[in-house]
Amino acid sequence: MFQRFGTDKVGYTFAPIILIWFSFIAAIGIFNFIKYDPSVIKALNPKYIIDYFKRNKDQAWISLGGVVLAITGTQVLFADVEHFLVRSIQISMCSVTYPALVLAYTGQASFLRKNNASVFNTFYDSIPGGCTNLPATATLRRSSAVSGGGHEEA
Repeated sequence: MFQRFGTDKVGYTFAPIILIWFSFIAAIGIFNFIKYDPSVIKALNPKYIIDYFKRNKDQAWISLGGVVLAITGTQVLFADVEHFLVRSIQISMCSVTYPALVLAYTGQASFLRKNNASVFNTFYDSIPGGCTNLPATATLRRSSAVSGGGHEEA
């Protein structure tokens, strides 16, 4: 539908929506980090992952698979990046995408420390009650891949 305008115009149209999306997930991550369990920041220390693998052996590798799936799920955001300059991708990844995802995942880890039953629906369960329109924002983000001709999986 929007492809006839070209990827640059579609990109300029959806860039503010994507920026708002990353701002929301980063803010929710910060909120959950502060509210539930700030001690999850220790997970960034490599000592803990080494200790984790020593303690859990085979189970540690299985849980690592879940982490890899969570990280690679973000590749959907970059399904059609060949239209952009390498420098612009580097800047957006380092200044917006990566920090927002680290904050979001850290916040979800904090949330899960106090809400173990929410493990299967962590993202939506961790959204504070007053932010009920966030799933609508997610729908807009996902629709950008469709209108831009992206290759996003459902």
